[in-house]
Amino acid sequence: MTRRGTLVYYLSAWILGSFFISALAWIRSLFPAKLHVSISCSASGLLALYFFALIFGAFAALAGAFLLRTVMTSLKCKTPAHWALVGAILAPVIVVLLGISARRIEGSQIPAMQALVLFTYGPRTVLDAGWWLSVPAGAVTAYLLCRIHGAFAQQEAPARL
Repeated sequence: MTRRGTLVYYLSAWILGSFFISALAWIRSLFPAKLHVSISCSASGLLALYFFALIFGAFAALAGAFLLRTVMTSLKCKTPAHWALVGAILAPVIVVLLGISARRIEGSQIPAMQALVLFTYGPRTVLDAGWWLSVPAGAVTAYLLCRIHGAFAQQEAPARL
């Protein structure tokens, strides 16, 4: 196991965050609206959406998990409710910033800039579907990440007599 559960923390952020945003986007697609991506209303549509979220949302999920852990450890906050609140605020900020960046990158003719689409396509898709989808997904993911972080936090050694 890694020191303080870092590997578990970031893998969980990637897997859980991608699943929650996929599930919310899939539920959103059940209601008629103009979305950027065509999503099937079947279970296979959810699995396909989750697969693409794992690929295109990895950077956003890992960046968000890093920022969340940094902010919450610097504030010395260990309460899951506080983590959920900060996650509900941080997730839409990341989605909006990366989504707007993706829109600007699309118009660029520079090949190096086009390669950045891989890092920003997931947040752009969420931004097109509705930035507010990232609020509950960020809150639930942050709550679970707090529980994972707390499980691997270094415990104080008992005093020896």
